[in-house]
Amino acid sequence: MSTRDEILRAIQENPLPVKSHPGDFQAYVHSEDPMGDFQASLKTVGAQIFFCKNGHEAQIALDGQYPSMVRYTSQEVVTSGLDLEDVEVLEIQGEFGVGENGAIWLRDDHLPHRVAPFICQHLVIYIRKSTLVGTMHEAYDRLEGSYADFGFFLSGPSKTADIEQSLVIGAHGARSLTVLVMDN
Repeated sequence: MSTRDEILRAIQENPLPVKSHPGDFQAYVHSEDPMGDFQASLKTVGAQIFFCKNGHEAQIALDGQYPSMVRYTSQEVVTSGLDLEDVEVLEIQGEFGVGENGAIWLRDDHLPHRVAPFICQHLVIYIRKSTLVGTMHEAYDRLEGSYADFGFFLSGPSKTADIEQSLVIGAHGARSLTVLVMDN
């Protein structure tokens, strides 16, 4: 008997246990506190969040978070994505956030280059508290008629796990995400 036949026979002799139906799909139900949902979602995906009243408080928070790193802002123009290869910390402006999953809508007109959020080591996104929505349905309604050449939702730092279930942070993008929620 071949090894293949032995394996197939062993599988047939040891069937998988029967699993019960998991039940009806339960849709996400957001609370009446989009900020609380947003904060909980960001924590779940591995991002940090700071609440700041103004730019001065934001700079103090970032000085504590990234004390010896050069921070690059979205106002600094680059001609090529390759110019960003040494960027450790990138600060950009987010359009709005989603409480359901901690996603933030980013557009190319707030980025120095399209590759910027994916090539930096640490990403910082500023977002106004008043722009939060509860669900992705609300987010897509908000996008209606507001088109950008390039835009995407980003939630948390880059994460991937291979078939051995080894989690790698930063494999396909930033190793960390810090969100600064600004009062209006």
